[in-house]
Amino acid sequence: MSLIRIAIFLAGLAAGLIQAGVAAARPLVVILADARGTVATDLLAPYAILAESGAVEVKVVAASRAPARLTPGWAWVEPQMTLAELDRRRPDVVIVPALEVEADAARAAWLRAQMRRGARIMSICNGARVLAGAGLLDGRQATVHWYSRRDMARAHPEVRWRYDRRWVSDGPVTTTAGISAGEPATLALLGELAGEAVMRDTARRLALPLPDVRHDGDDYRLTATGMRTGARNRLAFWTHEDVALPIGPGFDELAFGTALDAWSRTWRSTAWATGPAAVRSRHGLVVRRAATPPERFDRTVGLPGPDVMRRTFAQIGAAYGEPTARFVALQFEHPWGAVSRW
Repeated sequence: MSLIRIAIFLAGLAAGLIQAGVAAARPLVVILADARGTVATDLLAPYAILAESGAVEVKVVAASRAPARLTPGWAWVEPQMTLAELDRRRPDVVIVPALEVEADAARAAWLRAQMRRGARIMSICNGARVLAGAGLLDGRQATVHWYSRRDMARAHPEVRWRYDRRWVSDGPVTTTAGISAGEPATLALLGELAGEAVMRDTARRLALPLPDVRHDGDDYRLTATGMRTGARNRLAFWTHEDVALPIGPGFDELAFGTALDAWSRTWRSTAWATGPAAVRSRHGLVVRRAATPPERFDRTVGLPGPDVMRRTFAQIGAAYGEPTARFVALQFEHPWGAVSRW
């Protein structure tokens, strides 16, 4: 082999090693799931944003490979790693969505261990309840979904609860307000991990507003109008609908999670993933539908386009009226559901 060919070979090898090093250097962010139930938007929104950036390695992890139920609708996501498999690596960030089973001693110990190893811990919405139960918020500032404020203040007086920000960072812990705050908080996290240019480009591609931490938590509460809307929808059980959400290969995780979650919070309907038994999403998640879905659906809804939350609320408003749409937005702690706008 000539010296020129050797030089070319070595240059190519060096370039390959550099590229591999860059890929290996991407921050690893893991999102916890639980087979017993994980709130759909809390899990899928951060996953979609971080995966879309290409600058972060993001994995859904759980105690086992058992599919994790996405609540409050009917769909399951397959974890990409188990906690045991993850022990061979060291995540930079652990994201904790709202989980149906909040108290789990093994999970709490695992979270404390990750913090000791240097990971940042970030909760979405009522995921803060999991962190508080694990003792990770003691002596820190934090926030949580508006509906949990009073309960959490009583149960955890050692935490300095704040309601004037959509997310709060205190040392290695970040907590967010209600469901919709997961989007801007994840974008802010992405900016810290990969730089503002990457964050802005990702927000543009997903048609998301740039993160704004400002928030008036007192503008989110259950008023008489909200209680009447919820009670009317719940009691009129004969009008309850099963809503089909068809998904196919390459579906948008952000749109699907929002739709599954929101249509199931109307108290007039329950959303079901429909289509093949298992479908791979745009960024590689495998989502499964129910093994025995309803024999017929009352309504089929397409996944919304850009500005997915507002479009979803608009779809719900067209179906069930604006009060129900705002009732759902209130549960999301989205600005469109703020009491002052009712």
